[in-house]
Amino acid sequence: MCGILGIVSPTLPDNTRIKDSLDALKHRGPDDEGYVFFTSENTFVEKSGCDSCADVKDRAPDIKDTDPAAYQVVLANRRLAILDLSAEGHQPMPYENRNLWITYNGEIFNYQEIRSELMLRGYRFRTGTDTEVLLAAYAEWGELCLNRLNGQWAFCIYDRRRKKLFCSRDRFGIKPFYYWFDGEHFAFASEINALSTLPFVKKEINKSELFDFVFFNMTNHTEETVYKGIKQLLPSHNIIVNLNERNADVFVHRYYDLPYSNELGRYSHKRALAYSDDIRDLLIDAVKVRLISDVMVGSCLSGGLDSSSMVVIIDKLLKNGGSSTKSIGARQRTFTASFADPSVDERTYADEVIRNTGVAPFYTFPLADALWDELDTFLHYHNHLCHRPSIYARWDVMRCASKHVKVILLGQGGDELFTGYPQYEIIFLADLIRNKRFNDLCEFLVKRIRLYGFKQSFQQLLMGSYIGVTPGSLQVSFFKLKNRRKLKYIEQILGETDPHHSGFGRMADRPRFLNYQLNCDMTKDYLQHLLHYDDINASAFSIENRVPFLDHRLVEYVNSIPSIYKIHNGWSKWLLRLAMRDLLPEKILWRKDKKGFPTPVESWLRHGDSPVPEIINRYGIRKFEPEFIWRFFLSARFISR
Repeated sequence: MCGILGIVSPTLPDNTRIKDSLDALKHRGPDDEGYVFFTSENTFVEKSGCDSCADVKDRAPDIKDTDPAAYQVVLANRRLAILDLSAEGHQPMPYENRNLWITYNGEIFNYQEIRSELMLRGYRFRTGTDTEVLLAAYAEWGELCLNRLNGQWAFCIYDRRRKKLFCSRDRFGIKPFYYWFDGEHFAFASEINALSTLPFVKKEINKSELFDFVFFNMTNHTEETVYKGIKQLLPSHNIIVNLNERNADVFVHRYYDLPYSNELGRYSHKRALAYSDDIRDLLIDAVKVRLISDVMVGSCLSGGLDSSSMVVIIDKLLKNGGSSTKSIGARQRTFTASFADPSVDERTYADEVIRNTGVAPFYTFPLADALWDELDTFLHYHNHLCHRPSIYARWDVMRCASKHVKVILLGQGGDELFTGYPQYEIIFLADLIRNKRFNDLCEFLVKRIRLYGFKQSFQQLLMGSYIGVTPGSLQVSFFKLKNRRKLKYIEQILGETDPHHSGFGRMADRPRFLNYQLNCDMTKDYLQHLLHYDDINASAFSIENRVPFLDHRLVEYVNSIPSIYKIHNGWSKWLLRLAMRDLLPEKILWRKDKKGFPTPVESWLRHGDSPVPEIINRYGIRKFEPEFIWRFFLSARFISR
């Protein structure tokens, strides 16, 4: 985890503005600070800051003594030291006789294998960092080096010989990359807050994206952000910036497409077991490589299937000698949020995993009065918007974890990969109906009724039939009619809404089979805003988050499996349950309820310190729908800032 910043401009901002912009990312990298400036003639100078390590201060003048007007390009970095904690890991880092420079946020988990291959090709390394390996990989393979990486990243390499910037974001968007380009100025950073300090960046509200947030609960689903002109580099995309004497030419392109199977298939239990055994091996290795660290590593534990899988796999690795204990310690550390309200508390499940593994548990107890007391601070890090109060509970977990570890493993991505949400069962039913697989449909419903009862199962069948046979344009019309009152509320703060809005367009183009929906949620929609919130929460407390379920080897393998294997016998996440059958406690393995990191939303919004009731009364909101009201409240607050 680091904070990255870069600016290309005929006239760079003054040194105070540049430093303020990087200081906005200090929480992402409190361990070191660095700058490198380049002239149009391609000479360069390194600069230090007040938080730079001693070795850098000895060789590089302070940025306060710099006149940026003499330069065209600046790269800057705030470092969170995870691998090779020495000053050798300082960034921006040079390579190949200082012809290549990088500012980089992330981890390459297979960097040791790549390093060994490059050494056989004659490359030499002076550090133990993955940063230097990434530079050498680019020197050897150019942009194609990305195909060899297993990791999470957002970086910019300045190639002095070619006078170009090569910027990249990882396949699934785990690490953030925001940028501004107005034809004259190009700038990028890890957070919008860093870009917004620059004098040429305008903060005009993008009401289209704000509408998607409040109405559809959609964020980070396009390259647009809530500010016009500030964009995010989408997952699996690169930016090439070619420099000339006057302005920069900017080219954005996709370098990776996630393959998937559109086959429904015929179920074979023998095949299912073979798939699940492969998944277990891939998942264990994905966890193992994400334990590589020179600082302490812990795990989030909610008590759900995904986070519990992480914890028991680490326990297995430690007990079998499959992983070094250097980064874990004598006992694995887990971090759990707990609530007094039993309807949202999952501690009983987390405790089951803790008893079975003997980990060292740490609990936090998020409260409504704490949320409202630090709302401004919390929302500052989240750029004033977050889609539900449960994000605050995750924030509190990261605060707790930061007192004990510097890296944390999360179970994020498991739901989108293995069908963890109820809507996937509805789409699966639509698949069966559309393909006239009525025997499979009846068998699934009979077994699901035994698990969940007739009423819930019948409701899902009705929804599946509706999705399977109703044209997307008609679904949009019904949806607008059903939510016409919400549209009226939103128009009070945003003005009249566009009937051809992107969110409605996505509904009209609804996916028609399960694996396609999973692929969309993994790469374009739902997972993107979850990863965004996880990154912000972790970085706010100077922690690096890692997500084993998004190891591209695992994702590609699961995506290649026909969808009939992903929901079976009335159970969602069928393949993950089979894969973890001899590792997880039965209480977790065959858990039926899906809480999804819940919080007591309604009681928090009605709390005595809450400003939400005043908003409800001001806009005449009649029906109390907690999640919508939370987003409406934040949107109204955002507009009035």
